[in-house]
Amino acid sequence: MLNFSIAEILTDEKPNSYWKMLKEIGIKNIVGTLPRGWKDWRQSAEFKPWEYVPLARYRNMVKDSGFNLVAIEDNPPMSRIIFSQDGREEDIEKVTKLIENMGKLGIGLWCYSWMGGVGWTRTFTHRSTDYGVASGFRIEDLKDAEPYPVRTTHSDLWNSLKWFLDRIIPVAEENNVRLAMHPDDPPVDEFLGIPRIMNSPESYDRLLRINTSEYNGITLCQGNFTLMSENLPEVIRHFGKKIFFVHFRDVLGSKEEFIEVPLGRGKTDLVKCMEAYSDTDFDGIMRVDHVPTLSGDDTDVPGYSYLNRLYAIGYINGLRDSVSKSREKGI
Repeated sequence: MLNFSIAEILTDEKPNSYWKMLKEIGIKNIVGTLPRGWKDWRQSAEFKPWEYVPLARYRNMVKDSGFNLVAIEDNPPMSRIIFSQDGREEDIEKVTKLIENMGKLGIGLWCYSWMGGVGWTRTFTHRSTDYGVASGFRIEDLKDAEPYPVRTTHSDLWNSLKWFLDRIIPVAEENNVRLAMHPDDPPVDEFLGIPRIMNSPESYDRLLRINTSEYNGITLCQGNFTLMSENLPEVIRHFGKKIFFVHFRDVLGSKEEFIEVPLGRGKTDLVKCMEAYSDTDFDGIMRVDHVPTLSGDDTDVPGYSYLNRLYAIGYINGLRDSVSKSREKGI
């Protein structure tokens, strides 16, 4: 069965024509980021984006536009937690407040990552006459870059992750908010001298062993997981119900050098992936992720071309309908 919700992430601070297009093509559920752009010169002190008031305003704006806000995909400041530094108690309080306020507002999923110091990174732009302007990563481009000024080890990062989960999972359970860990992006073993630990299916097995709560789960970002494994459909079947959130995208290359491509142009057999989601009765949230920018389109956020995202939403709908009907016929 394929009862998952197709959602879309909003990278804009207020409604625009793209929001209207999403509603017109039937999108009902929205993934949001933390509302960092709310400012008012009349306020003597600005709210923090994980506090109740800005989250409520953001939820209400999404609701008034005709959508449901079903997830937040963003980290409060967490480096001191990840690196086990002084001040991590202050940072864990920010995460706690976020989870509590999401629970109050009925936002049931938090997508977070464990990339210390430096997060999502691309190093070049690939211009294709076939599919537009794509972002890419090449680890060779970083060979002369200065290392990040914090020293840690893989073991230290696993210890800090256990400390974090021991503290935050009870809060998530109490507030009915599921946690979905996003992979390291790019999923290399080390980045600018910083070890990375969420970069293989085996590391996700370890994540799930550290805390066996039903609220501890996975964001299966296909672009990263297909760089971690030669058989993405089997990875999907392996993790099954622990997959809470899917980023449906594709790439060409390896974890050391890749480009992001439109759906249907990458290294992944997307039909077999959709069949694997059917086999596991995936009923979570699936959204479009990074796509090249098409000619005539524009975006302030690399990988989020409006036109290509609409194409990708249609692609996912078509795949789901095709696989569902085939399964109904016993094919």
